Amino acid sequence: MSLFKKTVLLSLFLLVQSAICVFGAAAFLETGYSGVIRHGVTVNGIPVGGLTPAQAARKLENTLPGPDKIKLRFTDAGTGKTAAIALPEINGKYDFPAATEEMTKYCKKGLDFSQLISVLRLRAAPAELALKITYDDEQLKQNIKLIGETWKEQPQNALVKISNQKVLVVPETNGYRLDFENTWKKTRLALARGVFNISASGQILQPEITVSDLKGIDTLLAEFTTAYDGSAENRAHNIALAGAAVNGSVLKPGEIFSLNRCLGPRLANTGYLKAPVITNNRLALDFGGGICQVATTLYNAALLADLEVIERFPHSQPVNYVPPGRDATISNDHLDLKFANNTAAPVYIAGRADAATFTVRIFGGDKNNRRTVRIESEKQLIAPKVIVMRDDTLQEGETRVINPGKAGYQVKVYREVLKEGRVVSKTLISEDYYRPTNKIIHVGPKPEGVEK
Repeated sequence: MSLFKKTVLLSLFLLVQSAICVFGAAAFLETGYSGVIRHGVTVNGIPVGGLTPAQAARKLENTLPGPDKIKLRFTDAGTGKTAAIALPEINGKYDFPAATEEMTKYCKKGLDFSQLISVLRLRAAPAELALKITYDDEQLKQNIKLIGETWKEQPQNALVKISNQKVLVVPETNGYRLDFENTWKKTRLALARGVFNISASGQILQPEITVSDLKGIDTLLAEFTTAYDGSAENRAHNIALAGAAVNGSVLKPGEIFSLNRCLGPRLANTGYLKAPVITNNRLALDFGGGICQVATTLYNAALLADLEVIERFPHSQPVNYVPPGRDATISNDHLDLKFANNTAAPVYIAGRADAATFTVRIFGGDKNNRRTVRIESEKQLIAPKVIVMRDDTLQEGETRVINPGKAGYQVKVYREVLKEGRVVSKTLISEDYYRPTNKIIHVGPKPEGVEK
């Protein structure tokens, strides 16, 4: 016999012998009663090999911590936010029946070739089973929503303020919103695997105004304040609401500000209440009464900041919070207050309503080179007419003032720019006419026969 044939026969002999040894070893390892779980199977890290599924379930129940001691722990790695839900809060329990059914798949069923392969596979790579958790899905949803509410943060725009007589730019901060759907799905998958640490899904909310948007702002250009009756609750509410909408507005160089666009519709469903307004030369109640005081305050601040006023309308009658010629009114979309940022730096508008005053501050770059602005007026009073009417319901010689009347005005408003106390420019800003209201007096009838 040749050396080659001897080598082949020897190799086959050794291969067969090895197979017999492996089979024998496997058979030795798997001796025992049929129906027990094979060695190499664990549930939540606990070995259950050599036990029946029922015995394994009891072992798990006695070894694992009780559901009342377990918490689902949520973490958002990007923000460091953490939260926990105790398992009883979602009626969470170990699903031992499902675990028992799963462990049955790994029980001994004799030792044919396929079973031998399973034995060897378990020896090479032990099976790690998960003990699932049953729970109330609605309670899970409610608890995740509660985490979302707790974690929720609104983004904060960069802002400009005065501190210790200095203009400061306060940096923006990001906001956060939990992604409920994805976090809920992740939690369901984790509970199905018996896992209690969940990586929450969330979204970083970016602010609209950042420090870079305010670059170049270093000066308070103008400030103007008007007073109102704080006890008129609806009017005060509307002023505060409109002031909050104006607050934080930023105009880039060349950009135009529109108060109507900034405020949007003044309706009940946008939060405005009914308060007195001037319409058709008379007072009436309407939603948004009071916002004209916001318009007037903003208008005067824009004048003092030396911004370019593009559109402005006066009231039909003088108002009591600024001199005639210094007021501004808006109405829906056909009367607006508009002004442009005619500077080389951004302009920031801050509006604040206190108990009985509304203040507008306008910040920007020091475009005036330490110049100051002054508003001057030329006012001509127009006396009301006196109208006397007979009233037969009055006694002889009795008089009654029905309408006290109101003076009108012809007003010219100028903007003066001063440097080192000297006027360097004077510009006519507006010419307004406020129609007087007639004084009406009722008098009683004269006796019969008396000459008129």
